[in-house]
Amino acid sequence: MSSKTLNVYHEIKNNPFGAEFTDDEVNIITQHSKVMMTEKDEYIVREGDPEPSLYIIQTGSVGLYQEKREREQLVTVLNDGDFVGDLAEVGGHGSTTAIRTRQPSLLIKINVTNLLDNPNYKSLQVKLLRKMVKQLSLEVQHKNEMMLEEEERQRKELKSYKALGLLATNLLVVLSIYTLMLMSLTHFVDYHGVSTFVDVALLIGFAFVMYTILKKSGYPLKSFGLSLDKWKVHVKDAILLTLPVLFFFLVLKWGLITFIPAFADIALFNPTAAFSEIGFSFSIFLITIIVYILFSVVQEFIARAGLQSAFYRFLPGSKGNHLKSIILSNLLFAMAHSHIGTLFALAAFIPGLFWGWMFARQKSFVGVCVSHMLIGIWVIFILGFTEFIG
Repeated sequence: MSSKTLNVYHEIKNNPFGAEFTDDEVNIITQHSKVMMTEKDEYIVREGDPEPSLYIIQTGSVGLYQEKREREQLVTVLNDGDFVGDLAEVGGHGSTTAIRTRQPSLLIKINVTNLLDNPNYKSLQVKLLRKMVKQLSLEVQHKNEMMLEEEERQRKELKSYKALGLLATNLLVVLSIYTLMLMSLTHFVDYHGVSTFVDVALLIGFAFVMYTILKKSGYPLKSFGLSLDKWKVHVKDAILLTLPVLFFFLVLKWGLITFIPAFADIALFNPTAAFSEIGFSFSIFLITIIVYILFSVVQEFIARAGLQSAFYRFLPGSKGNHLKSIILSNLLFAMAHSHIGTLFALAAFIPGLFWGWMFARQKSFVGVCVSHMLIGIWVIFILGFTEFIG
């Protein structure tokens, strides 16, 4: 810190701080003041310092900080023309806040101790204390606001941890039951040659559990993406994002049947492929499409509105939570396809990453439902990719 030539009397007199003082009183204050030049992030007062002083900010900016959880938390910011001090210092208790510059600043430091100790300055002391009390009341107001914000943050954090506990507990129960039944489910699928009954039962069960978790979480369903707000925008966005994926699968199948001799006899478009075991008819095709659309919605409710949004909202911290929630939700959802086989589990995981990204982008499960329907119908029921699996 260093001093700088400045007409301190003139500066105090023209500052709102000096408005109530007479010329003689300003002159007295000037005699007990000095000018300070400070750099950015320089401490003027540290929390607990006993030296009672007032500081008028001529130029620059300072922040008032209070220690919270072993770190300093900003209480308020003061700029040109403001003044700051602490009555606790006057009582010998030490400053309750730290004062630190936020940029290079020019300050006028007033030695309050000398002014308050002199019995000849009674009128000046009353005015000075009145100003300090007013300043203190503003600081207390800022601190109270900060405390309320901190309490609200802790309340939300506690609510989030409770919801995460509910989610984790229910998921462990469901996954434990599924793991115990996995061998039986696999035998059932192998024996009957079809997994439809198992898939439907699992989807309904998972959907019921996820709905229960979301309802008991204490958060509105809208916060999990279950809302029709801006649905037209989300649908349009989903279609635009999905078109390149549809084109990719078209090119992929064309490449397979063009360059691999074993697939040369397969047609580019084959709606009958998914019905090779039961026979194709238009009515069956239509019913199957409707059922697929319904279960696409259920699947996205579980994977996106249920798992992904819950992980994103309830996981501690915020950095990387979008990516974590996308991967975790898709791993769990893919694992629920283990009874069909690793290939099907992988087929559930990979497109799930795309829909997880879309859900994180839109924060609505309307768009991912539309995308899921379009890709599924195109790949399975139009291009007939089931031929390659068979």
